[in-house]
Amino acid sequence: LRERYPSLRTARMDRDNVRQKGHTFELLRKFARREIDVLVGTQMVTKGYDFPHVTLVGVIGADFSLAFPDFRAGERTFQILSQVSGRAGRGQDKGRVMIQTFYPEHYAVTAARDHDYPTFFQKEIELREQLGYPPFSYLACLRLEGNRKHKTEEMARRVVDGMMQVVGSWPKRGKDLQVLGPVEAPLSKLKGKYRWQIFIKSKGPNLLHVFLKKLQGNFKRLLRGSGVRLTIDIDPYQML
Repeated sequence: LRERYPSLRTARMDRDNVRQKGHTFELLRKFARREIDVLVGTQMVTKGYDFPHVTLVGVIGADFSLAFPDFRAGERTFQILSQVSGRAGRGQDKGRVMIQTFYPEHYAVTAARDHDYPTFFQKEIELREQLGYPPFSYLACLRLEGNRKHKTEEMARRVVDGMMQVVGSWPKRGKDLQVLGPVEAPLSKLKGKYRWQIFIKSKGPNLLHVFLKKLQGNFKRLLRGSGVRLTIDIDPYQML
């Protein structure tokens, strides 16, 4: 931007350059006083700031989140685009929002473009009902982390085997449970740990609780001495 538009005063706002105490406030103060013409940043710049003089907002890679294996991907995309669109044209002058997208016809993108929440909600809720995701089911995510890649995968598969044995022993209640995985996590290695995930879908919260409680002792015995750590996340907000 500085090379192409040398006359514009530009600044950057992301986690890397706002770690110093007070730096975020100083950046926003300068932008509000029009000492900065162009503010480039991550999602941080979408969070509820009110700058009446902003008339143009550009969103690069607006739909990257749609590629994540997460049933909330459409919701998050719509939310982010709606937030950032609300930053432009808050004063007397009209605003313009430009979105770069690989999926221009996706309902999350078109609904955000048209400020059409009812249409987004209808399409999103229909899709979740078809696939059996919340609010039409209750979800748990089991994450396994370990220093050794193959050992972590092995333990994840053994955990699933144990879960399927319990499901098979419940001829009635087992029909209301679905075990998905194991799969390598989208962030397959984090802080030196290899990561695998297992998902459980249940038609009721009590059934999910009883199922996990029955397996708790099995998990401890299976993982003891393996170097693999298991965490259980009920109603996970992130599936990464």
